[in-house]
Amino acid sequence: MVLGTSCFMLLIFSGCAHYAIDDKPLAQWSPASNKEIGRMVAGNRSSEVLVLVAFSGGGTRAASFAYGVLQELAETEVMTAKGSRTLLNEIDIISSVSGGSFTSSYYGLYGDRIFEDFEERFLRQDVQGKLLWKLARPVNWFRLASGAYGKADMAAEYYNKILFDSATFADMLRPDTPMVVINSTDLATGTRVGFTQLFFDALCLDLRSYSVSRAVTASSAVPGLFSPITLENFSGSCGFEPPDWIGDALKDEDSTNRKAHAQDIKAYLDREKRPWLFLVDGGVADNLGLRAFYELFELQGDLQNTLRSINHADVKQILMIAVDSHTKPNSPWALKRLNPSLPQVLGSVSAVQIGRYSRDTMEIVNNGFYKWTDELNKAGHPVTFDFVEVSFANVQNEDDRTRLFEIGTSFSLSNEEVDLLIASARQVLRQSFAFQDFLNENKELMGR
Repeated sequence: MVLGTSCFMLLIFSGCAHYAIDDKPLAQWSPASNKEIGRMVAGNRSSEVLVLVAFSGGGTRAASFAYGVLQELAETEVMTAKGSRTLLNEIDIISSVSGGSFTSSYYGLYGDRIFEDFEERFLRQDVQGKLLWKLARPVNWFRLASGAYGKADMAAEYYNKILFDSATFADMLRPDTPMVVINSTDLATGTRVGFTQLFFDALCLDLRSYSVSRAVTASSAVPGLFSPITLENFSGSCGFEPPDWIGDALKDEDSTNRKAHAQDIKAYLDREKRPWLFLVDGGVADNLGLRAFYELFELQGDLQNTLRSINHADVKQILMIAVDSHTKPNSPWALKRLNPSLPQVLGSVSAVQIGRYSRDTMEIVNNGFYKWTDELNKAGHPVTFDFVEVSFANVQNEDDRTRLFEIGTSFSLSNEEVDLLIASARQVLRQSFAFQDFLNENKELMGR
């Protein structure tokens, strides 16, 4: 009788441990449909200017810093073949991780509306406190105890309510906003998983019906604090045919990044071995969100074909903006001989690793794009490339820089902290020499 009563209570509070999952199989893969989506998303942006923006992780700190960059881009004019336009409207792709994914996805969904209500709806809310309050509610104890519902699912429901309004990726197919790549990490393999058409096609999953809220939650689900967001693999059921570059890359004799990525995708094509993906914070694989751009140009192995695939065959300028809200490691325990505690060790290892890995990533991506544009120039296709880093380290005022480095990775900041983050991001971008070089090159190329 006790067992029956317990089961009855679980049925009431957890729905028999059965929760609606957004993983809908793709009925039939269609490369023609994907090309049509690409043309629609291209909108009326200039094909001569390619603007790539990456938002790093770091909770509300990262979301606010990224928002400041969008504000500055909205007030920066460039000349294109279609006339004078704001640089914000020329962004082609935003690749984001963790906290930065809240800003990128909101802009991808709602465009300029972000400047009307994003601060009120998210940046200036105590999101962290409200999530803790939801965790303390007894009704959620039963759901969390079911094994079919985790803290990440609870967070996704909350983000959907306060921010994303039940939006799916179909709602982000807008000609007036850029393509947004939300990045997460497969906990089982360490593979970067971008919520992109190619990856979902390989899994025979319907990306258009997938919840933006769950994707953003996966991108920001810090291991240990949040459960993973699960993704079911339906590969082999929709007629998907891998692109040619995968087969070519697998034949490479040398161990290259291109070959490793091809091997990752091939592994996911075996549903028996990889029936589920367990997605956590994208910062585990790449805390800057830059590797999506590097892989875009590296994987196909054909620069001209890559540019054609993103509607920029006649590109003259490439601008990449890396918005990095990573802070310096703070290790006061290192001033004494006493052994640090376990939390201190874990915190320092994480901060140091992310910092060093991020610098390496930035250098790899930067060098890669300079090499590719040099190849285009030698082939008679003149292209300029400018890499702009917007980071706390580039804030000129020492007091402001110190305060920024002291802001923690949380989802609850004071209004003063949000104001400082937004203003600092705008100032760093505006004063960047590389950014000014791009604007001057734009005037010269467009005859202004």
